[in-house]
Amino acid sequence: MKKFTLIFIGILLSSSFLMAGGLVHNTNQSAAWSRMLSRGASVDIDAVYFNPAGLTKLGDGFHISLSSQSIKQDQTITATFPYLNSERYTGKITAPVFPSAYLVYKTGKWAFSFGFIAIGGGGGASFQRGVPLMEVPVASLVPAFGEMGVTGYSVDMFFEGTSVYWGLQAGVSYAINDNISLFAGARYVMAKNTYKGHLKDITLETTGGDMRADDFMNGVADQADYGAQIATGAAAGMQPIIDGGGGPLTWDQAVAMGVLTEVQSLTLQGGLVQLGVPADQVASMDLATAQGAYTQTAGALTAQAGQLRGGAVLMADQEGDITQTGNGITPIIGANLSFFEDNLNIGLKYEFKTKMDLTNDVAPGKGFVIGMDPATGQPIEMFPDGAVTNADLPSMLSIGIDYRVIKPLKLSVTYHAYGDKGTGWGSEDNTPKTIDKNFWEFAFGLEYNATENFILSAGYLRAQTGVNQAYQSNLGFSLTSNTFAAGMAYRFNETFMLNLGAYRVTYDEQTYDMNYEIMGSGIEVPYTETYLKSTIAFAIGLDISIGPKK
Repeated sequence: MKKFTLIFIGILLSSSFLMAGGLVHNTNQSAAWSRMLSRGASVDIDAVYFNPAGLTKLGDGFHISLSSQSIKQDQTITATFPYLNSERYTGKITAPVFPSAYLVYKTGKWAFSFGFIAIGGGGGASFQRGVPLMEVPVASLVPAFGEMGVTGYSVDMFFEGTSVYWGLQAGVSYAINDNISLFAGARYVMAKNTYKGHLKDITLETTGGDMRADDFMNGVADQADYGAQIATGAAAGMQPIIDGGGGPLTWDQAVAMGVLTEVQSLTLQGGLVQLGVPADQVASMDLATAQGAYTQTAGALTAQAGQLRGGAVLMADQEGDITQTGNGITPIIGANLSFFEDNLNIGLKYEFKTKMDLTNDVAPGKGFVIGMDPATGQPIEMFPDGAVTNADLPSMLSIGIDYRVIKPLKLSVTYHAYGDKGTGWGSEDNTPKTIDKNFWEFAFGLEYNATENFILSAGYLRAQTGVNQAYQSNLGFSLTSNTFAAGMAYRFNETFMLNLGAYRVTYDEQTYDMNYEIMGSGIEVPYTETYLKSTIAFAIGLDISIGPKK
C-alpha cells in the first residue's frame, strides 16, 4: 500500500472570490461601469481607474465619486465519484458592500487623482458541506474497506473563506494639448485571505454498526501488526532449518526427512495462505522461499499498519484557521487621445505586473493536515505557518474607444488583455504551467441621453479564460463568461450625479475527467467534475463636482 494522504482543500489563488475581471483583477470599479460595462475611454470621475489620462477633460476643481455594489455569486460543483453521498456542492459568495472611491483635483492642464478600490477579491465564500476535494478521500474508504464490512460513511464538513486585495492609487495626468494627455501613477496593493473550516465526525457504516473512521483504521492497523508478528515469528522459527541446509527442501521432503512434522508443515503452509499468499504458490514453495515469503509479508504488513495509522490521524477531527497577507506596488501609465471636437475619445492604460507574495499566519495545528512525513511521523500541513506563496497580479492592457454618433447617443468599446503567463504562479522560472493562454475581455456599451439630465445605458461583456485543467480547483476555477448590464444616470445639477446599474454574469459550464486512486491500491476510479457559476449585482453611486465646470 502506498502512502495514504487526505487532501483537505486546494486553493491556488484568490480567484474563487473574484467579482469581475481577469483571473485576479476586478474591473467592476464604479456604478457607471455596472450600467454599461465599457469604461475604457471614460472622461468622467471614474476615469481615475479606467482611463486616468482622460481626467484632464474634467472641469477645474474637485471631483469625488463614491459607489458601492452588492454582489452575489453561486458556485456549483457536480462530482460523479460513485461513492459520494451526494454529487452536488454549492458555494455562496457574497459581497454586500463592494466600494470604490475616487478624488480628483483638476487645475489647468494638470489633474491629480487618488483612488481606493478592491482590485482583487472583495467577497466571502461559504461551502456548507465542503467540496468534492474534501469528501472524495473520505468516500473512498467505502470501497477500500468494503471487504471488511464497510457499507457507507458520514462526515461533518464546512469551509469558508474571504479574500480582498485593497488598492490605494495615486497619480498625475497632464494635457500636452487639447488632443493628447498622459498619466503616470502607481497603486499600493494590500492583500488578505482567510480560510476557516473543519472536517470532523467521520464515521464508517459497517455490518457491525457505525464506527469512527480513525478507530476503524487503527483497529485494522492492529490486525496488520498482529499478522506481522506472526509472520516474523514463523520466519524466525524456520531459521534453524535453513541454517541446517534444509532450505531447498519441499514440504513433502521436509516431512519425509523428519525436518518438519506433518502438523508443522500444514501450519506453516496455512499461515502463508491466511496472510494472502495463493495456496497453489505455497504448495510449490521450498522452505527457503517460504521463509522469504513470511519475511516479506511481515514487512509489508508492518508498512501497511504504519500507513493505516497515518491515515487514521488524517481522519481524526481537524480544523483550519489560516490568514495570508502580502503587499505590492503596481506602476501605471496611460494616454488619452481626443479627436473631432472630443466626439471620438481613445483611452489607453497599462498596468505593470505587481510582484507580490503571500505569507501564512496559521494557528498551531490548524494548517489542514494533508499527510504524514514517513521519516519523522510528523503531520504535513497544506498551509505551514510562515510559508510564502507567489501571488503576483498580472499586467493589464486596457484600450477603450468612445464615439458620439449623434448628440444623444454614445457608443463605447473596451478591450482588456491580462499577462497571466508572465506571473510566477506555481513555477520557479516564472512560466506558469497551468495557463495555456492569457485572459482577455471585450465590452460593448452605449449611453443615450433621453433628456439633458437623464441617461439610459446598457452593455455586454465577453470574458475568455485561458486556463487548462491543471489550474482549476474546487475553490478556484475560471470559466468563460458573458455579462449583460443596464442602468441609468441622473444629473440633479452641475454638482451631483446619480448612477444606478445592475448586471448579470452567465458562465460556460466546464466538465473535466478525473481519477482517484483507492488507498494506494493502484485501482483508480474514474469520475467527472463539472464547474458552473452565476453572478448578479446591483450598484449605486454618486459623483460630486465642486468648482468651475467644463
